[in-house]
Amino acid sequence: MFVFFYGENHMIKQVGVHAVVSLITYLVTIAFSFKAVKGLRVAQLFKKGHTFEIQVFLLFVSIALGFLVGQFILALVDQSLALKMLF
Repeated sequence: MFVFFYGENHMIKQVGVHAVVSLITYLVTIAFSFKAVKGLRVAQLFKKGHTFEIQVFLLFVSIALGFLVGQFILALVDQSLALKMLF
């Protein structure tokens, strides 16, 4: 009975650790993508004086790009951890 409870608690901790790692990964990749996207000259795509729209566009593009890169990194880590089940 104790072993079952210990195993269940261990599984809950793994889910919690995975959630924390995922959040940190997403925040870091979004921050890096924001720095990268700021280097683009997107102001030429918008009309003059629309700075709020430019900022919102940069934010959304950064979030989208950071999410995609974060998904790739997390999938790569998950798949590499799953390889140990092969052996």
